Amino acid sequence: MKIIAIDVGNSETTIGVGNSQGWQGYRFTTRKTVTSDELLMMFKTIIDNPLIKEGLIEGAIICSVVPEITNSVSEATSRFISKDVLTVGPGVKTGLKVNIDNPKELGPDRIANSIGGYSKASSEVIVVDLGTATTFDIVNTKKEYLGGSIAPGIKISLDALTSKTSSLKSVELETPKNVIGKNTYEAIQSGLILGHTSMIDSMIEKIILESGLKPKIFITGGLGKVIQPLLNIKSKYEEDLTLDGLEEIYKLNN
Repeated sequence: MKIIAIDVGNSETTIGVGNSQGWQGYRFTTRKTVTSDELLMMFKTIIDNPLIKEGLIEGAIICSVVPEITNSVSEATSRFISKDVLTVGPGVKTGLKVNIDNPKELGPDRIANSIGGYSKASSEVIVVDLGTATTFDIVNTKKEYLGGSIAPGIKISLDALTSKTSSLKSVELETPKNVIGKNTYEAIQSGLILGHTSMIDSMIEKIILESGLKPKIFITGGLGKVIQPLLNIKSKYEEDLTLDGLEEIYKLNN
């Protein structure tokens, strides 16, 4: 089965064509004012995939945290592949029991992450997604979502740091050579990258202590590739975890 899976994030939109055995990925900046016509033109321009040309795509699924353009993305996708599009939301089966105060508050991207992580772990799991925000999602062996945490993402932290100060400038989000920076540039890199890494290590330790779980830990999201090798706690980087979770939801509903 080959599908299109789309993750509409606050900063970036990720499109995967294929399945969990192999995604051909495309990324573009999310714009809240984009129309379905503009998106359709963009899809036709950037998505060059033989599966689509040969009509081998079964359908599509979307998770979106930007409600202003969810319908536009769905409409453009449907017109692009001439197939129905499933949007993760109320009424869509996920197989995940959400044990929080208000299950409707849980973002569709975090649902997809949780399902993607659980399907890979086949047991209790913590998924850390480093996107616009850094999120922690916890699922137990019974496939029950227990809750999570949300922290400002690295890019948000950098933007806040540089916009609220007069003398601090932006830096490349790369791993610094030392914790102790010898200049302002290195000091900012250390605080952002290594500080965020320490936060994730500590948060995971606290989650495990509080929950009593012995979970597998997956790291995903744009900056996950930078952060994961720096973590002290055993974990694995999964670039396409959200897309994999969307595929699982698609299969459950079809």
